[in-house]
Amino acid sequence: MIRSRTAVINAAGRGTRMGGIRPKCLTPMLGRPLVEWQLQALAAFSEVLVVVGFQAREVIEAVGELRPDAVFVTNPAFESTGTAASLSVALKRARFPVVSVDGDLLVHPDDLLALVGETVPAIGVSDIQSLAPVLVGTHHAPSGLVQATAFYHGEPAPPGVDTLEWTGLVTLSPQEHKVHGTGHVYQMIRTLLPCPAVHVRCREIDYPEEIPAMEAWLQELLDQGVFHG
Repeated sequence: MIRSRTAVINAAGRGTRMGGIRPKCLTPMLGRPLVEWQLQALAAFSEVLVVVGFQAREVIEAVGELRPDAVFVTNPAFESTGTAASLSVALKRARFPVVSVDGDLLVHPDDLLALVGETVPAIGVSDIQSLAPVLVGTHHAPSGLVQATAFYHGEPAPPGVDTLEWTGLVTLSPQEHKVHGTGHVYQMIRTLLPCPAVHVRCREIDYPEEIPAMEAWLQELLDQGVFHG
């Protein structure tokens, strides 16, 4: 188990792009809510903090079955704010340096460990795979280190700038990095750039059309013994 690390799952939103009938973390994936697979990926973390809002009771019940020591905090303004508001609430309660995971994201457990092993702050990036990605401008140092330099959303990156997709993953220290927001997390953490960008294997479900790709990838990981169930 990772000592002195807090995993935050941002699970307060309505999931309107998925139809708004349930929080995205409760979307069935191979017969189980997505959050159950997330908790498997986060099993090594000493503290798990879940931000709830829409259908809070259902989320608490799903998490509590697998992680009875999880801590729950509420984003009371989940209807009118973005994920940054949820993360801001969580940072006030976190006891340790944080890795923030959106409720619609599944990450390979080994890559989560690699991310938290980096210098804080750091972000997780991937090849571009989502329907509406937030892009990250990157700089590749001669040493091989990749630095995130800027976020781009709804606007193209300048010519000549290499880009990857930001996965929504960020590590930071609540004690050292005083960030706060009510909109998008990438807007909230812009002041942390430049910082290391760590490539992770992951899948995200912003839209129903992305469910089959996540389920296919999850099945591969089950066959490899990475997840169990």
